[in-house]
Amino acid sequence: MSELKPKKITSTGTCAILFARNPVAGQVKTRLQSHLSPDQVMAVYTGMLLDSAVLLGNSSATRRVVASADAEGVEGLRALLDPTGEGGLEFVVQQGNDLGQRMEQALSEAFTSGAGRALILGTDAPSLPATIIDDALERLTGADLVIGPCVDGGYYLVGLAATAFAAAAPALFRAIAWSTGTVLQQSVKRLGEGLTLSLLPPWYDIDHPQDAAFLRSHLEAMDRAGQQVSSHSLKVLRGLDLPPPS
Repeated sequence: MSELKPKKITSTGTCAILFARNPVAGQVKTRLQSHLSPDQVMAVYTGMLLDSAVLLGNSSATRRVVASADAEGVEGLRALLDPTGEGGLEFVVQQGNDLGQRMEQALSEAFTSGAGRALILGTDAPSLPATIIDDALERLTGADLVIGPCVDGGYYLVGLAATAFAAAAPALFRAIAWSTGTVLQQSVKRLGEGLTLSLLPPWYDIDHPQDAAFLRSHLEAMDRAGQQVSSHSLKVLRGLDLPPPS
């Protein structure tokens, strides 16, 4: 990927982790298949994945990790995102039985490896500002945790300071009703009073065809305004027949 910059090393250990799946038709973003073919959905997801990896690769995190949903997807992700290894990305496999366990294990490994601040984001919000990862990591110098709220009731990013991990992990990652509109509410409500929270700007993610249509409209407007655009997603979306945003 030509957009990836050489790996930067900062003075304190930080880790940014992208949760991802290897693009396979019929196995990614299946709710988009209510309007698109499996191959079209795979193309949309691939664009979102590439743009999310650019966000990761251009961050100033000491470690930049792509965490595959399964072991079979690791080599496919490596071939797609950093085939030469020059982008400085690491590729690992997510561990755990549900999303909460997987996030907790990924952050635990980051802190065990020496990170003082670490975060996780997904591939469903490719239009996020280019500086979102560095902004989140910077916020963790003054807060125990950082969350990027999503308008569907979840979050697109979560990060912790190593010193807060033991206290915050049970509240954030255990006994949460995942894939519901109350994930953010549950998570914030369960946090202990001694933990400090910093909130990033709310954003949207892509789950349904109408969401993809809005993403296209947003990226077209950003392009017209001369702003940095998620180019891989826009290229794919421009060629699709989508229902209007709702």
